Amino acid sequence: MAGKHVLIVDDDTAFVKLYSLFLKNSGLEVSGVYSAGEALGAIEEFSPDLVVLDVMMEHFDSGFTASKFIKEKYPDMPIILMTAIGEETGMDFKPKDDSERELMHADAFLDKEASPEELLRKINEILS
Repeated sequence: MAGKHVLIVDDDTAFVKLYSLFLKNSGLEVSGVYSAGEALGAIEEFSPDLVVLDVMMEHFDSGFTASKFIKEKYPDMPIILMTAIGEETGMDFKPKDDSERELMHADAFLDKEASPEELLRKINEILS
């Protein structure tokens, strides 16, 4: 996966820094931004191979909105949605099948508590 570029979009600066460092040390190029509003500009600027997108940022559903917009403009752009909604609300937002994942405009869905290694495995799976 060396040379592949990942964009991380999350309002949690510590999350962006920690996961960016791990992914860079794993051979990926990584850029990070801190809001759904910054995501599209970053996609234009960096042309990433994949976007990791937090669901809850400026608004409860910022990630879902951004994901939909990204998929409309860049239909082949892989997106991994990450969220802590389940642990914060007790509600299960994980898609049950491919059609639900498609409705969320995402190629994969991970809990925010996923380890950096789990995220890297998912990135490698999608980009291979």
